[in-house]
Amino acid sequence: MMKVKRTLGEISSKLLTTLSSKERVIFTISDAQKITKTSHTTTRRLISRLIDKNWLIRLVPGKYLIVPLSAGEKAEHSENWYVVAKHIIEPNLYYLSHYSALDIHEMTTQPLMTVYIMTPKRRKEAKVLGANFRFLYANPLKLWGIEDVWAKPTEKVKVSDLERTIVDCLDNPKLCGGISELAKGLWVKRSEIDYSKLEKYIGRFGSKAVAKRLGFLLELYGIGGEPTVKKLRKFVTASFVLLDSSLPAAGKYKSSWRIRENFDPEELKEIIKT
Repeated sequence: MMKVKRTLGEISSKLLTTLSSKERVIFTISDAQKITKTSHTTTRRLISRLIDKNWLIRLVPGKYLIVPLSAGEKAEHSENWYVVAKHIIEPNLYYLSHYSALDIHEMTTQPLMTVYIMTPKRRKEAKVLGANFRFLYANPLKLWGIEDVWAKPTEKVKVSDLERTIVDCLDNPKLCGGISELAKGLWVKRSEIDYSKLEKYIGRFGSKAVAKRLGFLLELYGIGGEPTVKKLRKFVTASFVLLDSSLPAAGKYKSSWRIRENFDPEELKEIIKT
């Protein structure tokens, strides 16, 4: 297939240069019109040609992303992935969750290629500049424990706060790289966690499995304090749950937390030493 040359005309050059100078990597047709001083139809045609020439990527109808020169070689633009996610899903409610939240809170050092977005808007997975954008459906009433953080100097995004991130990852370890990845993050942030808030979140979230996993990990690492661990024991029921729901059912049974240790606790202890 013949590649389209990335050449620019005078108006196109003015548009991209002006937007870039204002750090408007993502823009709308209205933004473009203010620069080109052309009609809506003419501006749309201009944008369409820029998309064909790989200068722009259409995120959603009427909203576009300027493709950086480096993207042609590396297909990466990770510093803007969270901002891209925000512009793809807004004006719908959302927050960045699971593995993405671990990354934002500096709880993981693993390279990420998927951005997780919790939202009440049902949407298919998208791929932009080498990243996969996965939209996880949630009832609007479940969107709490959220904060605004700077994704870059000029723009904020919504992300689950530290305590909600822990709860979400314990609920679905598969979406954060497994229980071992969450355990490392829990240890790294052990002195920054608001355990009182975490207790309230556990009660509000209403999952016995999450409470059991958290209690197991806090006890294993000796963090959180005995009062917190004691309160979590109130959530322990007769049925057993897997320590890591993303792994096969196997391992010993820990009766005190009604946990089946399908990930070796000794390995979890070793993880925090590296």
